[in-house]
Amino acid sequence: MLEAKQFGYAPFTADRLIDDKMTLIKEDIVVELISTPGHSKGSISVIVDNDIALVGDTMFGIFKDSIFPPFADDIPSVIQSWGKLLNTGCQLFLPGHGSEIKRGLLEKEYHKYAAKYDLQNAVLV
Repeated sequence: MLEAKQFGYAPFTADRLIDDKMTLIKEDIVVELISTPGHSKGSISVIVDNDIALVGDTMFGIFKDSIFPPFADDIPSVIQSWGKLLNTGCQLFLPGHGSEIKRGLLEKEYHKYAAKYDLQNAVLV
């Protein structure tokens, strides 16, 4: 429950919590919600038909040739979340800020930061 005095909103309880993954199917559309923490603890990404991912603040599309968010609670978790997203079939990633991100840039950034933080084999299989 979020505290009113901290954020200025009335406390609330989430309707649903997602530990790691939740799949929603409606007719021929498959949507997966996956946990992608790092920017913040409760960050999730929405995968539509295993092709396009809505990634919120897990990546930023405002800096040339970089997807690294300007703020992250847990940098290794951000990188591991990028690995989770690479394990999907998604080719296009839509961040909460900036332009779309193509898979090639995500791969480049993942490998660069995974090496920097010694996480090369943490998520990718």
